[in-house]
Amino acid sequence: MANGSGTEKLPLDSTPADCRSGEFTFGVRVQDQSGLIDLNAADAHLLSLGFASLGFDRQTSEDLAEAAIQFRGSTNAFAAQAEPATSVGPAQDKQAPFESVSELQEFSALASTPPHDLYDVFTVFSKRGTLSLDSASSRLRTVLAGASGSGASTTQGSIGAFSVEVIARRDGSGIAGHAGFVSEKFPASAAGFRRLSGSPVAEPTNHAGTTTSSRDCDALFGTAVAQILRRWAS
Repeated sequence: MANGSGTEKLPLDSTPADCRSGEFTFGVRVQDQSGLIDLNAADAHLLSLGFASLGFDRQTSEDLAEAAIQFRGSTNAFAAQAEPATSVGPAQDKQAPFESVSELQEFSALASTPPHDLYDVFTVFSKRGTLSLDSASSRLRTVLAGASGSGASTTQGSIGAFSVEVIARRDGSGIAGHAGFVSEKFPASAAGFRRLSGSPVAEPTNHAGTTTSSRDCDALFGTAVAQILRRWAS
């Protein structure tokens, strides 16, 4: 998937792609982490746009952004201790950088938000206070388009880290397996990548008895990956 051996370019903005191998259909979504909002580097304005993309109104989005900044820590420990707890934030601030997007579920206003939706907007791996527009997900592009001219910090270019979701469906019996992870380019590895963490997969819809793709996996993923998929499916 990474060496460009496929005849089609795999989209890096969470656009779904799929292919067939034997009686299996493999669906995949790849998201360049530079197209997400970094919880530890983004300013309050960019964070609030991220929360707005999840469906929160402007005031709640701004409150969540401030709560996230308060949660990740202050350069002034005494000032941080004086900050009152927010109604949308966690019961207790961490006062240290986010280690995982899943920590957002400690915020009272986000407790019922599906983990996948949070990972579709935020990251802890880009280390940038900017968002790359050319790899932003459709969810983020929509809210950024509506906030045109608002001073959102955007840029271009990849950082070489990606989240990947894969769902396998067997004809006539529905979902056979699914997995998600975040990896980054790592030349020292034989594979050229190393895994950084797990990542939630969108709740798969069971389409038993349906065929969702006629595209061959060689064309999409390249011969090496297609051979792995054929061995798995056999």
